[in-house]
Amino acid sequence: MHRSKKAIPPSSDKPAKTALKRQAEVFKALGHPGRMAIVHALGHGEVCACDLATVAGCAASTTSRHLTVLRHAGLIADERRGQQVFYRLACPCVLTFAECINRVDAGENVQTLRVACCA
Repeated sequence: MHRSKKAIPPSSDKPAKTALKRQAEVFKALGHPGRMAIVHALGHGEVCACDLATVAGCAASTTSRHLTVLRHAGLIADERRGQQVFYRLACPCVLTFAECINRVDAGENVQTLRVACCA
């Protein structure tokens, strides 16, 4: 069996270990359906924390933990206004990646897809 040989990028093109660790942290933060639901909801704009438990489909305490994970990963930001806390996406390009996944699942050829920050 003959395998095609692909060129391995030179070591100068390889991401630094710190960058790889950071990327893994972000993917880990996105690794729960409840957190992905929150990210998608925030893709429509700022949302009060009080409304996110319904979006995430879990208890308020669990939603709070999800928000902490997403915030520590740098994916969301929060702003307190009086008694309420509002959340927004700090890294909206995660939705571009999520859409790419949907397109691949739908059988679309995304090899030439270049949008937003992925260009």
